[in-house]
Amino acid sequence: MRKLLIAFWALLLCAYVHGETEYPGLELANDEITVSLYLPDAENGFYRGTRFDWSGIIERVEYLGHSYYAPLYTSHDPTVHDSISGPAQEFGMYNPMGFAEASAGETFIKIGVGLLRKGESDEYLFHGDYEIARVGEWQVQHGDNWVDFHQELSDENGWGYRYHKRIELVPGRPELAIFHRLENTGEKTIDLDNYNHNFTIIDDVPYGPDYSVEFPFATDEPKPVNDLAWYRGNAIEVDRPLGENSLWALLLKDGGGADYNAATVRNDKTGASVSFKGDAPITHFIFWAVERAACPEPFISINIAPGKAQEWVSHYTFEVDPEN
Repeated sequence: MRKLLIAFWALLLCAYVHGETEYPGLELANDEITVSLYLPDAENGFYRGTRFDWSGIIERVEYLGHSYYAPLYTSHDPTVHDSISGPAQEFGMYNPMGFAEASAGETFIKIGVGLLRKGESDEYLFHGDYEIARVGEWQVQHGDNWVDFHQELSDENGWGYRYHKRIELVPGRPELAIFHRLENTGEKTIDLDNYNHNFTIIDDVPYGPDYSVEFPFATDEPKPVNDLAWYRGNAIEVDRPLGENSLWALLLKDGGGADYNAATVRNDKTGASVSFKGDAPITHFIFWAVERAACPEPFISINIAPGKAQEWVSHYTFEVDPEN
């Protein structure tokens, strides 16, 4: 208990500044990288939207004088659905727990957020404006190079879960791992999707022709992406600066094994890159980008019977060319 109290007070004393506002945060480090992340907080948290999992939002990673990740918007509103940073995850982009059976005004569950109130529409919109009826409470513990997040939530309709997320820096390597365990504590099967949006910017260089993004799969023939880029071979190549434009492409619609759950984002201008690799098979793979972020998005399936649990992990490796 004493150790838990010490960790709790340490978390309260740590905060990061974005603009003129302080948000509760935490810094992790090993001998290679330093990771700054935001902590879930219903009153003062950096992210209080209804789309993404509130836990483990990485603000920035520092390695050999290079920086990875940054908030998507320079002008920040904590309640905007995508006002977020880094490897942000969403559960149920298309089908949150209990949404289909709820009537207008009743609640449904968004894992990593809480109980949300359904509006008049029977179509769920990931960017929709949903009232938070009850925030899911978090328990947080941490050490020098790791942090654990726990959230448990249930409702009167037979839905319930226990969620554990751990971010751990691999000793002696420029690498972090994100572990997940989701247990079904309710009476109904949890059947939804999960993906990581991977909002990535490197050295604060706007995403565009200075970047390359590579995948472990390839297209048979070159395909244009919004008349600004090409999906060619196993990579996205951008022809010119995006400006106010965005890119979107469904790269893989029929899914694949865990070896397809990976990508590398490289800043060719500075020689810094980040690669991720997950251990779960994917259902499909989307790429989205604006100047503030390149986003390779592998989707996985979550299907958990009552009393059962599902686990998965992703590793992120940071690299810099020797000449840089």
